[in-house]
Amino acid sequence: MDISTEHYRTLFLSDWHLGLHGIKSAELLAFLETHDAETIYLVGDIIDQWVLGRSWSWNDDCDNILRNLMRKSERGTKIVYIPGNHDDSFRSWADTSINGITIQREAVHTTADGRRLWVIHGDEFDLFMQHSRLLCHIGHFGCQLLMKLNRPVAWVRRRLGLKPWSLAVAARRALQKSSKTYRRFARTITDEARRLGYNGVVCGHIHRAEFRLINGVEYWNDGDWVDSCTATVEAMDGTMNTLHYTTDSSTVERLRQRALVYPKEQTNGPPINHPPLLFKEVLP
Repeated sequence: MDISTEHYRTLFLSDWHLGLHGIKSAELLAFLETHDAETIYLVGDIIDQWVLGRSWSWNDDCDNILRNLMRKSERGTKIVYIPGNHDDSFRSWADTSINGITIQREAVHTTADGRRLWVIHGDEFDLFMQHSRLLCHIGHFGCQLLMKLNRPVAWVRRRLGLKPWSLAVAARRALQKSSKTYRRFARTITDEARRLGYNGVVCGHIHRAEFRLINGVEYWNDGDWVDSCTATVEAMDGTMNTLHYTTDSSTVERLRQRALVYPKEQTNGPPINHPPLLFKEVLP
């Protein structure tokens, strides 16, 4: 049975953290294989440059995720990459294009019904990132450790038929609840969007998919593909929604196998470079 493809006017995705072990790369690849849009915004932390040495994890799914983006670009999809704090070296490449993907520090998106949305990663409004980068790196290392410790927990929960649960997510949520910076994140960023004259803001960074209307300004957070598999989507009429991607493991595997075939196929366009070399200047 064929797997249908959903079409949107715009997709906003962030916090893939490609290169970090344990992310939802298979699910992300399956999502990209079955979701298209006229415009795709990659809203930061796409490639995790904070992962060091032997912790770097790059598999076929990561390769095929980048290949998928390049195929979409060749077919006419506008792709805008807005770097975040984990891939901030790309910010020095702002206003350039790599294999059809345009890099910008920020963007302004106009919806089909005329709303102007400010598109940024969001780390600019994280006081920890601005004033205590060392603590952020320590926190990232701690997150990697918790993800490793969670593997046997996840295995046991699957065997018992229990819902997935993540030590890393639990720790992140506890930190966000205890921190004024994170509690005020949405209000701070929408206050700035209002000051700049925008109707709303689309961001990522805090790994929590959410929509809120704050003093008349829309706040959309894309979530992540480390744990939650979420995206912000715009339909052809300008209606926006948070999409929580779920599918069965057999469908994910079928789509992964389908993606493996594409690089061997002949295309009418120019050849696609090997994806890890796409960003060879800034990869670890």
